[in-house]
Amino acid sequence: MHRLVCLALCASLLGCSSLGSSDTGLRGTLVIAGGGMSSRSLEVREAFLSRRISGKVGVVGAASAEPEASAARGVRAMDEAAGAAVSIALPFNEARPEFADDPEVVALIEGCGALWFTGGSQSRIIEAMRPDGSDSAAWRACMDLLARGGVIGGSSAGAAMMSDPMIRRGRSADALVEGVGSEGVEVGLGMGFFPWGICGQHFLERGRFGRMVVALGETGRRFGWGVSEDSALLVDRATGWVEVVGPSGLALFDTESLESSTGRWDSVELALLSTGDRVHAPTGEVEPAPSAAPRRRASSKGELVIEELWGPMALREGCLYLAKGDGVSARLTAVDAHALLREGGEPRAWCVGGDTPRERWSVQGVRLDLYRMTE
Repeated sequence: MHRLVCLALCASLLGCSSLGSSDTGLRGTLVIAGGGMSSRSLEVREAFLSRRISGKVGVVGAASAEPEASAARGVRAMDEAAGAAVSIALPFNEARPEFADDPEVVALIEGCGALWFTGGSQSRIIEAMRPDGSDSAAWRACMDLLARGGVIGGSSAGAAMMSDPMIRRGRSADALVEGVGSEGVEVGLGMGFFPWGICGQHFLERGRFGRMVVALGETGRRFGWGVSEDSALLVDRATGWVEVVGPSGLALFDTESLESSTGRWDSVELALLSTGDRVHAPTGEVEPAPSAAPRRRASSKGELVIEELWGPMALREGCLYLAKGDGVSARLTAVDAHALLREGGEPRAWCVGGDTPRERWSVQGVRLDLYRMTE
């Protein structure tokens, strides 16, 4: 039953909405999975397969140090989810960049109705499919697949490569000190399937919000999409609507009001969203899940202090503290940096399954101030 609900959510992406319903001029669907999909892998794959058009499912293992083995595992997983042999392994890998313009290899993409990118290093995907930053024949075939109404999905590195620019690598702590570059957060060319900001993966679990904020500030992109493990985004490119699958599945950053100076990034708008919540990607407008119940917030004036700034789920803990009305601010600390979560201009919170072990909270209108300490 749970998987059927997920498929219904995916199908609703193609429905009409009174908000943000204009056609973007784009086509196709994206499934952007944050990695670590142990408990939701089957339902995410089923949602992905439900959007497949005629043709095979091509699995690209280029992100892995062992691309052939990774693609073979992906084929087995997809065929198991489909209950039939629907998948083929595509041979792209960084050691053979010439494949990106090989007509016989590119023809394999042209025979697919869906593509799935496995995990590893997103930089390897670019080196394999957009060598030297080119708009290769393979990259154009991917774009044509989307234009035909097909679906492209990926997990972990296969999620990070969706945007252009993309985050190649880097730690949050280093990003605050070194900025954008090889010693901080490295940003480079991505595949550009998702045109509304920068995508991040393994997000809450690895404390990656620091590198995301720095990357957004340096590139001028407005939105950052931090997808957590065991979660995914279902993206209808035609309408621009993005639907969340997974508890605390998306940390959405909006830098429209960002105020930055040396070592400081203030007034970043933040929303933490869960299964069934939707975002209109071109505008950032949030639509709570249909079954969500609004909750009152900030009945207390307290402040939560979390002494592990980049720790697993620290950002989530701080956001939920505000969402549940336990206080008006949360401070995340480290020796050399701090983050302050506080109420923004129009805060709101809602919950699905309240007062049960499976309750899912969402919150919008949190302001994030991030700064490094100086001697």
